[in-house]
Amino acid sequence: MFIEEAPNERLAHTSTYNMYLLCMNNFFDGFNMSIASECIQLSSGYSMPLIGIGTYKIHGKETIYQVIDESLKVGFRSIDTAAVYRNEEEIGDALKELLPKYNLRREDIFVTTKLAPSENGDPEGIQRSVLKSLKSLGLSYIDLYLIHWPGAARIPENSQQNKDLRACTWEKLVELHNQGLIRSIGVSNYTVDHLKQLLNNYYGVKPAVNQVECHPHYRQEELIKFCNAEGIHIQAYSSLGTSTNTNLLKDPVVNIIASEINVSPARLLLKWALQQGIGVIPKAVKKEHIRDNINLNFIIDTKQMKILSSLPQIKYAWDPKNYQRNTMNDLPNKVAKLCIEKYNALKKSGKPTDNEWTILSGILLKTECESLSVVSLATGTKCLGGSELIKTAPHERGSRLSDSHAEILARRAFLRYLYDQIDIVLSGFKSNILFLNKENKLEMYPSISFHFFSSQSPCGDCSIFPKDDIDEEECPTKIRKTMHNDKETMTLELSVSEINTDIHRTGAKCLKTEQHQDPKLPGANYHITGPLRTKPGRGDPTLSLSCSDKMAKWNIIGVQGSLLSLLISTIKLESITIGKGCPFSLEAMERGLCKRFSNKLHVPKIFQADIAFAQRKEGKRINPCPSSIIWCAVRKSDLEIAVQGRKQGVTKKKKGHNLLVSRRALLETCLKICDKYKNIKTDIFHPKRITYYDCKQWSVQYQSTWNQLKREFFISWPDKPLYLQDFIL
Repeated sequence: MFIEEAPNERLAHTSTYNMYLLCMNNFFDGFNMSIASECIQLSSGYSMPLIGIGTYKIHGKETIYQVIDESLKVGFRSIDTAAVYRNEEEIGDALKELLPKYNLRREDIFVTTKLAPSENGDPEGIQRSVLKSLKSLGLSYIDLYLIHWPGAARIPENSQQNKDLRACTWEKLVELHNQGLIRSIGVSNYTVDHLKQLLNNYYGVKPAVNQVECHPHYRQEELIKFCNAEGIHIQAYSSLGTSTNTNLLKDPVVNIIASEINVSPARLLLKWALQQGIGVIPKAVKKEHIRDNINLNFIIDTKQMKILSSLPQIKYAWDPKNYQRNTMNDLPNKVAKLCIEKYNALKKSGKPTDNEWTILSGILLKTECESLSVVSLATGTKCLGGSELIKTAPHERGSRLSDSHAEILARRAFLRYLYDQIDIVLSGFKSNILFLNKENKLEMYPSISFHFFSSQSPCGDCSIFPKDDIDEEECPTKIRKTMHNDKETMTLELSVSEINTDIHRTGAKCLKTEQHQDPKLPGANYHITGPLRTKPGRGDPTLSLSCSDKMAKWNIIGVQGSLLSLLISTIKLESITIGKGCPFSLEAMERGLCKRFSNKLHVPKIFQADIAFAQRKEGKRINPCPSSIIWCAVRKSDLEIAVQGRKQGVTKKKKGHNLLVSRRALLETCLKICDKYKNIKTDIFHPKRITYYDCKQWSVQYQSTWNQLKREFFISWPDKPLYLQDFIL
C-alpha cells in the first residue's frame, strides 16, 4: 500500500509530511514499525518522537510511576511536562527506576519541559529554572525546552514589555543551548506575530517546536503553514479537547467517522493530527487509555480527513491573542460559580431556611497554570454587641467571634488554610502555595494569586451609592408635542433637574470619633462617604468596624494579619468579585476600599459576576440566618458551624470546644507552628506563656506599618479593648 495524496494540500510538500508519508508507506509495506518509533527531525538536528505522553494535572509519586511504567511498556518514548505542572521530580524518580527495567538508556527517552511564565525575561531566573528542572528530572540535559507562554505573568499580552521579555528569554535559552544543557529550544502558544518577532533576531538558533492547541475544532491552518515554511515543528496539545469540555469527543461527525473505521473518537482525533505530521502528547492515567493512545496503526482516508478538517472552529484552551481579556472576562464568573458550587456541596446544617437569607464569601487560589480552587468559604450576617462581649466569661475570652459577617469569617478560615499549608511544608511535604527557600525561610510561589468573592457588596462605604431606579410616579414630567409628516406624536420628557434621587443605604454607623456624621436627610443626603463605620447591632452597638473598612485595611497591609506576618510575607487580594442580584457600584467599591484614603493605594481588580447566590436577601427571604458556616481546605476539621459567636452546641453555661477560627485557636496554632519552625533552626522563638496581645506586638514590622497607616489614613480606627486580647492559652 502506498499513500499518494496528502490529506491537507498545504502540508503535502513539507519535510514533516514527506517524512511521515515515508514512515507510513514503510509500515504498510511490511516493516514492523510501531507508531511510537516514528520521529521527526527537528531544525536542531535531533529527532523527536511524533507521539508522547502528556502529564498536565497528573500528580502523586505512585500515579506518575504507574503512568510512566505503562507508557514505556507499550512503547512511548517521549514525555512532556513543565515547571508549572509541579511533577518534574516525580517523573525523574520514575525514570530512574523504570529505564533499567525496560533496558533503556537516557538517549532512548525524549523529555520536554517548559519555562514558567513568571520567569520570562529574567536571565537569572531562567538559568535557575533550567538547572532546577535538570535536577528534578535527574538529567544532564533536556531534550526540548519550551517557553510556556508568550507573555510574563500578570502583564497584558499586547504590552511592549512582553515583546522585550520574549527576546531576552530567547537570548538566554540560546546561551544555555550552546552550553549543552538544552538540546533543542522552542516555544508554546506562540502566534504567527510572536514567531515573526522572534525570527527577526533569533540569536543563531531557530525555534525547533511550537506547541499549541490543535484539533479538528481548532485547526490553526495559518499558523501551521507559517511554521512549516520556517521549519518549525507543530506539536499539538488538547488534541481531544479539555477535561472541562468534551464537545470534541462527542462531536457527531467525529463519532460517525470513528465508527466507520472501527476506532474510538480519541484514537481518530490523534490520528488526524499525526496524519498531517503534527505531533501529539495525549494525557491518560488509565492503562487502557494509554494503550489506546498509541494504537494508531490505521489510516483515515482522504474524504474523511477533508470532512474532519471542515468542522466549525471552537477554541477550548487559553487564547494567547487575548489572554488578559479572556482571563479577566472569565474570572468573575468562575470565582462566583466555584464558591456557590462549594457551598451547595456542603451539608445542610447551618444553612438558611426557606424564609431566611445569608451572605456567602470565599477566597480562591489561582495557581501559575491558571487552575482556580476555593480555599476558604463562609456565610454569616451577625455581630455581637459591645455589652455582650464585656459580659464574656474569662474562660471564653478569645474564643467567641465578635464579627460573624461572611467576609470576615472567610478571611479567618483563610488564616487556618495558610497555617495548614505552612505545617505541610515544615513536615517535609509539598504545599500548593509555599516552599522553603535556600535561607530556610517560607516563601510564596511567585505566580500564585488569591481572589475574593462575596455575594453582596461589603457593608459600609462600599454600599453607599445612588440608586439607578427612580420612582416615575414621583418624577415630574412634561409633555412636548412634535409634528412629523403631518402626524402629531406625543413625547414624554423627564425633567431630570427636578428628580429627587435616592441612594443605597448601609446599616453601618459612623464612628462617634469621626469629625463628620451622616446627616440622615431624605434622599441622596442621608449618608456621607468617607468615615469609618461600625456594624449595626440590634439595640446594642457593636465594636466591629464595617466590612468596607476591614477590607480596606487588608488591601493595604494584607489579609495575613499580625501573627502570620511572623512567618510569611504580605498577601494581597488580586481581585474582588461581587455576586449578581445585589446593588453594586464599581466606583463605590474603589472608593470604599482605596480612594477615600489615597489615590496612590493599590486597587485590586473589582468585578460583578453574572451569577447570583440563591439564598441572598430577596423575595420571601426576609430574615437573616442566625448561624454561620465556616469551611477551609485543610486536612482536618474543615467545616464548622457557628451560632452567636460560639461553636454550634456550645452555650455560655455548656462548655465545649472552641471554634478553630477564633483568636484563641489561631494563637494556639501559631505558637505550635513557631515551635515547629524553631526545630529547623530559624530565629523564631516564643515564651511558654504569652498573651494574644503581646504575641501580636511581637510582629514588629507589621505593627509598625499598621501604626503608620493609622496615623496617615485610618486616624479614627479604634484600638481593640484590651480585655478581648489579654488572654493566654
